[in-house]
Amino acid sequence: MPIETPEFETLKKDGKFETREYKEYISAAVEIEGDFRHALIDGFRVLADYIFGDNRTRTGIAMTVPVTEQAVKSQKIGMTAPVTAAKTGGGKKYLISFTMPAKYSLETLPEPVNKNIAIYKVAPHKAAVLRFSGNANEKNTLKKTEELEAWLKQNNLQPSSDFMLAQYNPPWIPGPFRKNEIIVETM
Repeated sequence: MPIETPEFETLKKDGKFETREYKEYISAAVEIEGDFRHALIDGFRVLADYIFGDNRTRTGIAMTVPVTEQAVKSQKIGMTAPVTAAKTGGGKKYLISFTMPAKYSLETLPEPVNKNIAIYKVAPHKAAVLRFSGNANEKNTLKKTEELEAWLKQNNLQPSSDFMLAQYNPPWIPGPFRKNEIIVETM
């Protein structure tokens, strides 16, 4: 049975790069302080607890992909936005997020017990994407982000969000078989 992902239309393919138009979806996110690796692990655990039933109705929620990690830059999530992590402020903070299954609305999604989890709508948007395999550590992620930045410049595209790492596989999948992406919203 395939795992659900946010719905999008591919607008352009250029080797390992793509431009996409995403439809609206709901995300659950938590801001975590720590280094790149530990923020992802800790954030994943918090959000996994939520979808495995640590919510007001004790309802299990199907796992979706990607899990995203994005460095947070002094911004807060509105209570309305693959799992994301983002660096915030002067310290090392990341926003880790899970996309919620499409069958839910903000009104029907179970309320998290953990008050650090924000549930929000992500509006329809266009994005540029770099697909890659292997282990998505901090060094690889930075290198791939720089590649996507260069491709954006070559194609006269302007980023309109922070860059996000999206991971599609569980941690036990060997590196060469892992699917990862760097995603950034574009104007």
